[in-house]
Amino acid sequence: MMQSVYPMEMPPMLPPPANRMNGRIPPRIDGSNRAAKVPAPHVSEQPAAANPNLSNLLLEVPYKRGVHTISINQRYMNHDPTLDAAFELLPSAASFGCVRVGCVARLKLKLVNVSNLPQRFVIKGPRGGSGAISVVYTPGVAAPGISIPLEVEVCSKVAADIREVVTVVTEREEIALAVDATVLDGEAYAAHLAALDGGKPKLTLPRIIGAEPRDPALYKTVPRHVDEPTLGTKRFTVPERNLGYTRPDFFAEPPSDDEMEDSPP
Repeated sequence: MMQSVYPMEMPPMLPPPANRMNGRIPPRIDGSNRAAKVPAPHVSEQPAAANPNLSNLLLEVPYKRGVHTISINQRYMNHDPTLDAAFELLPSAASFGCVRVGCVARLKLKLVNVSNLPQRFVIKGPRGGSGAISVVYTPGVAAPGISIPLEVEVCSKVAADIREVVTVVTEREEIALAVDATVLDGEAYAAHLAALDGGKPKLTLPRIIGAEPRDPALYKTVPRHVDEPTLGTKRFTVPERNLGYTRPDFFAEPPSDDEMEDSPP
């Protein structure tokens, strides 16, 4: 009869936390120590809810070129094919909390291509919404495994309670992102900040990039992009037009000496 390695009076135990491998900070690739702690991965975070894009699945996906290697198509030979997602949107909702009137606040999200093919996507805003919500992103094709950064922007000129849904339409599904924000005026927002001094702040806070709404003239010279620190400034200012200015006729005959003497200085 095989005897146990550990005696009955001393069962196996984990080493102390100071000696565990997962408690240490892994060094850099060059062997030097890291200056800060390594952030834990969001392994328990759930992506946003999605519904199949039936019109595109029936008309375009069956005829799209793809990967047909045995490592990819083996599962289709063993069981019935299932719907494979093209993208995952993290986090599942964009909650801004309380925002002051006129401020431009943004929350960053991540759209990941979880398929083995390049995928296209387009973002549609809420229909008939308040107009205070917009999405800042760079359109294009996402390669397999690539994450596309997105930012949801909220800016309202009046106090309101915003509850809207932004839709990310891909080639295989339609992802619904719930966006909520409570826009308060100056006094109510100051009272809200005073009440939060003794409480625990939220883990995810919106990033304030402007205290006033963006000037519409900025869209002509300064396009919006992800991770911009401020709203930007105009690169140049067009001078005002002088309505009394008369363009000289360069092809006319030069004035005579008598006309030059009669003309005022």
